[in-house]
Amino acid sequence: MLENDNPNVLLMFSGGLDSTGALWNLIQDKRNKLHVHHLHLINTENRSAAEKNSVKNILNYIAKTHSVKYSESSHEYPTYSYLGVKNNALVRNKSFMFDSDLYNFIAGTICVSLPSIKKVAIGRTKSDDNYSVEKRSIRGTKLLQLFAPNVEKIYPVGNLTKSEIYNMLPAELRDMTWSCRTPMNIDKNTFKECGECDTCLHLNKIKNIQ
Repeated sequence: MLENDNPNVLLMFSGGLDSTGALWNLIQDKRNKLHVHHLHLINTENRSAAEKNSVKNILNYIAKTHSVKYSESSHEYPTYSYLGVKNNALVRNKSFMFDSDLYNFIAGTICVSLPSIKKVAIGRTKSDDNYSVEKRSIRGTKLLQLFAPNVEKIYPVGNLTKSEIYNMLPAELRDMTWSCRTPMNIDKNTFKECGECDTCLHLNKIKNIQ
């Protein structure tokens, strides 16, 4: 894959529909010299292997016509559990680390290493407009700014719904994306969508509309 020596936009890339839509929009502007970074998130969802295949296929597809710089990192974290009290009874609570906390932290460290980067792109969509996502976004931006206070965060598909992104992407590229949060592992390189997580339910609804 060809690479840009001095990228000016960093895209945090999962291989899902949203970040692929962001990638597609960014490469349409020749002024954007992209550095794409993927986090291999190893946790209780067990989706890192499925995402890895998706990322590889998408970047090979994009590399036929566009050059991007690519890097990756691996992060393993469990679901943390702790004791608490509810209704005067001792209960075990579980706390899950959000992706946004990690990718903003990593984005900041990359920006320190690559001072040519002026923007950090995130695949947040119009469908993500809710209080919980906004709260995590604000926290993530603060993490990023600790490392790179002068870098701008951008949302290339922030004005689009997931349905609009689905229709925007070339069918071949769209079919390479992976958005299921809890995939079923058929064999080493074959994965099946669970059909039950929020992203599966949302995308299945979109697909049925087409």
